Amino acid sequence: MPDYAKIYFHNSYEVALSSNTTYTFSLQHFKDNPFFDRPFAIITAFNPNNKTLPYPENLLRNQTLYNELNSIYDLLEAKGCYSGHCEEGYLIFDISLSEVIVLGHKYEQFAVFYNTTDKLMYVDCKSEEIIVEKVR
Repeated sequence: MPDYAKIYFHNSYEVALSSNTTYTFSLQHFKDNPFFDRPFAIITAFNPNNKTLPYPENLLRNQTLYNELNSIYDLLEAKGCYSGHCEEGYLIFDISLSEVIVLGHKYEQFAVFYNTTDKLMYVDCKSEEIIVEKVR
């Protein structure tokens, strides 16, 4: 079984703040920034149950996720990458951890990223246990 704590600690995110401005961070290379003062989650619909799907199918899944979220939440496009593998998704402001875990279950994700005002963490969608975290 992969060491998910190690993988998620080294995973990096690129968030599109505007059409020409991005913000990149990871738990490993985290710098405190006012951006993190507002609770948010990052989720994707790519590769359910860690099974690689063709890119067009992943895009359709992500579009479905976007359609579900767009009218309810303030969203930004986000991309998570680890060791050359990237998955597109969304940063969702002001969503509760329990709400994003429900979405994680629905879209068959292993884990979700969650930011509170005092820590950043990855949470297992099935057990709801924290896999790895960084206190601010």
